[in-house]
Amino acid sequence: MMKKLITTLTPEQEALIRVYRKKWHTIAHSTQPINRQKATEAIQFAYNLMGNPNPEIVFCQSPYAAFDTILSVIWQRWESKD
Repeated sequence: MMKKLITTLTPEQEALIRVYRKKWHTIAHSTQPINRQKATEAIQFAYNLMGNPNPEIVFCQSPYAAFDTILSVIWQRWESKD
């Protein structure tokens, strides 16, 4: 059953916007390493909730390393089609 879409916020909710914006800004800009175990569990939980099999999870040291890994996988798949 779908829940009703919220179209207005209470004054309390309005007041919390700044708090949560700051919280998520701090998280998004953090340079601390992630907890890989917690991240893996969260991803697997989400996939299981949707009824999908667990994906392969790859952790990289930087956004550039992730980009390089993605390009390598694409290249390998493209080469294997020959």
